[in-house]
Amino acid sequence: MKGLIRMAGTLILLGMIQTPVFAQDAPWRGSVELSYLQTSGNTQSQSLAAGVKVERTFSSSKLTGEAKGLYGKKGNITSDKSWITTLKYDQSVTDRISILVLETVERNTLKGIEFRYIHQGGMGYYFVKTATDTLKGEAGAGYIQEDPVQPFKDRGFPSARVFADYVHSFTEKSRFEQTVEYLSDLKETEDYMINEESVLITNLTGDFALKISFAVTFDHQPPPGFGKSDRLFKTALLYTF
Repeated sequence: MKGLIRMAGTLILLGMIQTPVFAQDAPWRGSVELSYLQTSGNTQSQSLAAGVKVERTFSSSKLTGEAKGLYGKKGNITSDKSWITTLKYDQSVTDRISILVLETVERNTLKGIEFRYIHQGGMGYYFVKTATDTLKGEAGAGYIQEDPVQPFKDRGFPSARVFADYVHSFTEKSRFEQTVEYLSDLKETEDYMINEESVLITNLTGDFALKISFAVTFDHQPPPGFGKSDRLFKTALLYTF
């Protein structure tokens, strides 16, 4: 059943990304970020966070891929170990309206998730779209498959998604971005997840920038024995291309 669900999500995505879209000669753009912190003395810890984001814009569509990873140790104990990847396709209907498909794969064993697969489709709308400010909302539905760590059982459920993204550009390479995502379990209405991130990017020189971010993830019904929320404050070096 899980294999069929994942295959269905992939087929939907591939069905929307048709050959004529890739036939256009559009350059890839993206960024790579890296953050490392080490403490020694009374306490010893190490943490490494890395991420890459690429996108390709066409005449009426956009394909975006993103991957993030986090690894940390306190002494000889692993304190953080997780990664998440997303693939998103947006097809413009009008200047402000778009349809989208979003595929996400996540692994966070220290939070009780062996793997989480999220298949979503929906629509997006730009409430604000100016040279310096954009505010986009997205809404849709899909299916979430969770494979928790042993001995808990796998589970899958239909879901609804609401997302908001606000961006204010100070200059061409400096900006502030705020995103909020809400995922609800349509099978058990009391179960939901919230992902929030605040990001400030300041250009340093050329293609390098300083990125400061604060992210909060909240799972209302995590696997038994695991906490509901995680917070991550990060300062990273960002390279854009």
